Amino acid sequence: MDVDAARLLTWRVADLIDRGRPFAVESSKAKLFASEAAVRAAGNALQVFGGYGYIDEYPAGKLLRDARVMTLYEGTSQIQKLVIGRALTGVSAF
Repeated sequence: MDVDAARLLTWRVADLIDRGRPFAVESSKAKLFASEAAVRAAGNALQVFGGYGYIDEYPAGKLLRDARVMTLYEGTSQIQKLVIGRALTGVSAF
């Protein structure tokens, strides 16, 4: 379900871009949700594999490492939350 929600958020941003509308806040929402959903999904996969998830024979460990990096690229999750919060409240954290 998280994958579908992330996809819909991404499509919403693409639609805003296509229509020439502001998209920065929606983009932050999509990036935050998708990257954290990937971490949750990879963490669940690792949980299923147990200790085997950490060895190189199974991709679960690599998926979790790759997903975790997504929360850092193009602005950390904390930065995305600041952008969203500023849009909701009109108050800058800095």
